[in-house]
Amino acid sequence: MAATAALRRSSDYGSADTECGEPCETGEPVPLNEVDLLAKMEQLNKSNEEDSRSVASKKTGSSGSRKGAREQTHTPEEDEEDLWSVWGELILNWEVEVKKRPNHIKELVKKGIPQHFRMIAWQNLSNASVSSVHDLYSDYMRQTSVYEKVIQRDIPRTYPELDFFKDGERGQSLLFNVIKAYSVHDKEVGYCQGSAFIVGLLLLQMPEEEAFAVLVSLMENYRLRELYKPTMTDLGLCMFQLECLVQDQMPDLYTHFNNMGFDTSMYASSWFLTLFTTTMPLDIANRIMDCFLVEGMDYIFCISIAILQQARIELLRLDMEGMLKYFQREVRERYENDADLLFAVANQVQLNAKRMKRLEKDYLAKRTKEQEEAVELRKKEGTFHYFCDAAVVRRLQAVRKAHVSVGKICSYTYSYTISYLDRFTDTFMHGDEK
Repeated sequence: MAATAALRRSSDYGSADTECGEPCETGEPVPLNEVDLLAKMEQLNKSNEEDSRSVASKKTGSSGSRKGAREQTHTPEEDEEDLWSVWGELILNWEVEVKKRPNHIKELVKKGIPQHFRMIAWQNLSNASVSSVHDLYSDYMRQTSVYEKVIQRDIPRTYPELDFFKDGERGQSLLFNVIKAYSVHDKEVGYCQGSAFIVGLLLLQMPEEEAFAVLVSLMENYRLRELYKPTMTDLGLCMFQLECLVQDQMPDLYTHFNNMGFDTSMYASSWFLTLFTTTMPLDIANRIMDCFLVEGMDYIFCISIAILQQARIELLRLDMEGMLKYFQREVRERYENDADLLFAVANQVQLNAKRMKRLEKDYLAKRTKEQEEAVELRKKEGTFHYFCDAAVVRRLQAVRKAHVSVGKICSYTYSYTISYLDRFTDTFMHGDEK
């Protein structure tokens, strides 16, 4: 079973005498012990069976009355027990459930995966638990990468506020290992700074080998690899699509951004490159990753639209500097104590698949045209430089023969260049009209 395999590989992530708990404020990874987790699952399953037998032995009317009373007096602790029970059974029967009730799993995930189960759930949702890249990790560790110096430079900038990633702590070495391994694994992408924050988020949930496997899956199956390619074509596409969505759904905000010269990439590029890990508090970033694993890149659009919808009135009153400050600081502060509102709005955002596909075709056509125009411009510039250089050479040769004065050389070359530049500019600007 994928879940059992994930548990077995991760059984050393934490100590046997440490209980599972909520993530600590310092950002330390939550220790998870296999024996404790399985024991908890068994206890809850046994409790559920006893409850079922008890209910079945009572009369229908009495049972319904008691059930109604029990539902009305649920405590947070009982709700947590119920959630543990649901997720415990889901993880233990993952292969069956994911085929039988994929939509049910998606709805559960969008409500938030319990912290105790994230390590296993993320591996299962991304299919990293059955990936063969686990076997490659140790080999990559023995190899060198051309990006090692750049990675070392960027690591101190990754979650500097968390104790786990402070200088000298184990988190920094794990971060280096996973990022370096991927740069060896995928030489075309190599290393992109935004990926460090995603790797850090994974390492707060699971050991490095498992984090590497999930990272590979995110890159290959969730569009991240296309975002991180040197050309960053897919990032440009995402910015174009988001801009068009804003124009469709919030035309007044779109106009305001345009009037201020506030390009979409100025506030949203980091949202897509880091999956909001640099924008949101850790608990919200975890929930966004939960949903990203079942919805893909579409969910990043949904969160983006939700943020803009709720900030629209305030943004319309701000200038360029004010908007930059808002996106850099105030977005995080706004949702620190109101995460449920963000996800409630995001889950209501509807993306039209046909519209998104049409925007993709429009963007790629526009990009192709711009590339062709750039090539043509370089050709014309090359022709211009060729004629200028050739003219200078010919004139210098003539000068040597005729012993023309230096003053005349400079005067002639200058006037010739200006004359040619005028003709070149006129041809370039109006050639298509003639």
